[in-house]
Amino acid sequence: MSSRTVTLEAVAIRTALATALIAFLVRSPAGQQPVFHAGAQTVSVYATVLDREGRLVPGLDRKDFEVLDDGRPAAVTTFSDDILPMTVVLLLDMSYSMAGEQVRVRDAALQFVDVLLPADRVRIGTFGDEVALSPWLTSDRTILRRVLREEVWPGGRTPLWSAVRAAFRSVANEPGRRIVLTLSDGVDTGCPRIVAPTPQPVPDVVTSIAATGQNNVSRVVPGVDDLCTSYREVETTAVGNEFMTYAIGMEGPGLTAGLERLADETGGGHFELKRNADLATTLAKVADELHHQYALGFTPVALDGKTHQLEVRLAKPDLTARTRKSYLAADR
Repeated sequence: MSSRTVTLEAVAIRTALATALIAFLVRSPAGQQPVFHAGAQTVSVYATVLDREGRLVPGLDRKDFEVLDDGRPAAVTTFSDDILPMTVVLLLDMSYSMAGEQVRVRDAALQFVDVLLPADRVRIGTFGDEVALSPWLTSDRTILRRVLREEVWPGGRTPLWSAVRAAFRSVANEPGRRIVLTLSDGVDTGCPRIVAPTPQPVPDVVTSIAATGQNNVSRVVPGVDDLCTSYREVETTAVGNEFMTYAIGMEGPGLTAGLERLADETGGGHFELKRNADLATTLAKVADELHHQYALGFTPVALDGKTHQLEVRLAKPDLTARTRKSYLAADR
């Protein structure tokens, strides 16, 4: 995803064209899934239920779940065990340290595309010299494969938290579960040189436009302080806006403690790959988990504008529920 400088006059014209085109391109069916909004009636929570061996547990009923809101029982008002379509940003580390893994990562991502359901929507993102997000949030496998084969560029350091934050922003206005699945082998090493945002509005002044591929238009913004962020800021954004994160650590340094903590806090999952492990199998496992989460809606004990602790318990022994650990109890 390369960039080219244009004049400021051209920016105004082409920004409008790019915005209109992107809005058209990313409009696709969201699929049928439960959509809850934290507010006066319902707070959403998605649960991955596992047995003692770590296997997914299907076939549970509403009565099998108990939700505790700041330690107090909360009434479960809605429940679904239907297969859930995904809205996912697949965020791939393309830094220098991944130079020997790029073909493996690309091939595994292509196989991940193959296991998508018709209602799933995915956006491809990379981070290295730049944080670059495809303008397409789509279920079209042909588009996703083309992006992976033609628009994934290696090189640079590891602007991990800037990339995760940009991925959050790119799906901020989407309904239902918003998931960021990050694959990386290292720790955050600072700010990106260039960030290529996706269709969501950003507060920065656009100074250039990148055109990559037929009908593929993205805005490009020079790296500024707003694009440099910390784990704490990312965690606050994830909790306050109900984003879910998954993380896969490649052999080597593996996952940072921050990525593991973020996945735990948001109800996602994290996996450490051993040398020569099958990455495609791990990605397929993540997809299977996301398709088979339970969707619960509960009545909050209070809408006081504070962060409440969440716990989901199972009535059946030897089962555990992996869910987000907190939510912001704001009436919105």
